[in-house]
Parts: sequence; structure tokens; C-alpha cells
Amino acid sequence: MELRLLQTFLQVAATQNFTRAARALGYSQSNVSAQIAALEQKVGAPLFDRIGRRVFLTSYGERLLPHAQDAVSAALRAENLLKPEGELSGTLRAGMVDSLYELIFEQAVTAFHRRFPRVRVELTVDGSSALKEQLAQGLIDLACLIDDPLPTGAWRLWQRRETKIAVAAAPTHPLVRRERLELADLKDEEFILMEDTASYSAHFLSAASRTFEPRAFLKLQSAAMALRLTQNGRCLTVLPRYAIAAGIRAGTIAALNVTDLDITQEAQLVLHPGKAVTPQIEGFLTELGKALDAVLEEG
Repeated sequence: MELRLLQTFLQVAATQNFTRAARALGYSQSNVSAQIAALEQKVGAPLFDRIGRRVFLTSYGERLLPHAQDAVSAALRAENLLKPEGELSGTLRAGMVDSLYELIFEQAVTAFHRRFPRVRVELTVDGSSALKEQLAQGLIDLACLIDDPLPTGAWRLWQRRETKIAVAAAPTHPLVRRERLELADLKDEEFILMEDTASYSAHFLSAASRTFEPRAFLKLQSAAMALRLTQNGRCLTVLPRYAIAAGIRAGTIAALNVTDLDITQEAQLVLHPGKAVTPQIEGFLTELGKALDAVLEEG
């Protein structure tokens, strides 16, 4: 079976669109359609259902997907087997949520650039929901998310680590002096929260709404800004524990012990299941994983 056909199959599976797949591969749309038709003839079964402008894997396509991914990834590794990492080139497109970008990107990209100096990195910083959509459309190669556990069938999870979500306050806030709190004790407080699409914010709002309606005077994407505003004011914020760990050690922020609030999320390194893993992608994921482990162990 021709490797070229499997590469085209993976690109269509990743983008769910023949036009976007053709643009990414540098082919005409008719060429992509012809290649998929040829692959379907070789397999002896339809691989995609076409609904409007989007295409979806059939059960046969889903069964072929991991084999195609393995075959193309193995071929790419073999092609570059004798090439030093320093000679590999290309562009790698990554996405990261803001809270992890602030903590791990510098370490990861510095180590990666030492290994792959000729590879260009393009980074998108956005919320988890937006990054998942970009992954689905094939606009980025990989993403570093903070989210609920993702279904393994829909995504390829390279690494996943649990992290607690905390309610944080300035050390001088009156609630910090209390050893135990309940959500009801927060009803008179103002909050700085992440955007509604952040799953941990949604979980907090859902849990709190059973007791009171939180007053969020500010919603934003920047965890670092939320932390700074909380450190210097009377508001509370809700962030992953890793995002406030350094501030806790420095004494500039405190985590409240809210006994009836238990939110756990996962920091995840994710690819679309149709993405072939090149040595460059594997190298970047490895460095991200090292940096992620270090941050979560400290947090």
C-alpha cells in the first residue's frame, strides 16, 4: 500500500475536510479525492462518510486510522534515522493554554531548540476548547491543555497528569485566617475567573451555584494576570494548583481550604489521532513532558 495514500488519508481524517487537506498537502482537491478513492478500493471498504462539506471516518476508517498512523510515523522515523537532530528542519505548530504557557514553554522550547535548531516553532496560546477545535481542523500539530479527561478514541493522549483546582486569595485576606471553609462562606466575595470555556471555571460555577451565585467582576484568559490582581487586592480567583504553587512558597498568595469543593483536572499533551508523529513532534512533546512533570511535582 502506498505511503502517499496513507498520508493523505491521515490529513483528511485530521481536518475532516477535503479542501483543507488538499491545501495542507499541496495537492488539488480532485487529487485528494482520487487518492482516497484509490485507498478505499485497495481496502475494499468506504473510509469516510461525506456530510455537507465535512467528512467523518466510517467504522472501517476508524479501524484503519491507528495502523496508518503507525505506518506513516515509522516511515518518517526511518527516513530520518541517519540524520542528526540538528539537521532536521520544518515547522512545528503547537498550542498551549495560558496557565501552562507561563510555566513550561520557556524551558521546553529552549531545550527543543538546542536539539532541533533548524525547526521553526509556531505557538498559539488560547483556551482548551479553542485549541481542541484547531487540532480537529489540522491547524496545529499538538496541544498542551488543562481540561477534563479527554476520550481516548477522539484524541491521542501523549501524556496526562492530574492537578487540583484551588480557590486563591491574597495572604492578607480575612478568609485566609480560617482553617476550614465551605462554599457558602464565599458568597460575599468577588471573583476573578477564567473565561467560561475553561472547564475548571465551569465546574466551580456549577458547584458554587448550588449555594450562591458567584460575583465575577472580571473574566480573562491570563492566569498570570488573575494571580497578580488577586495578590494585590481583595478578590478571590480559581486556578490550577500548579499556577499558584510558586506564589504559595513565596508567601504572596494563599490557597483557601474549601472543604466542599473538590475539582480535579488533567494537564494533557494531545494530538489528533490522525497525526503522524515526526521526530520533530516527538522531540517537542518529550521536552514539554519533562517541563510539565517538573511543574506538577512542585505544585
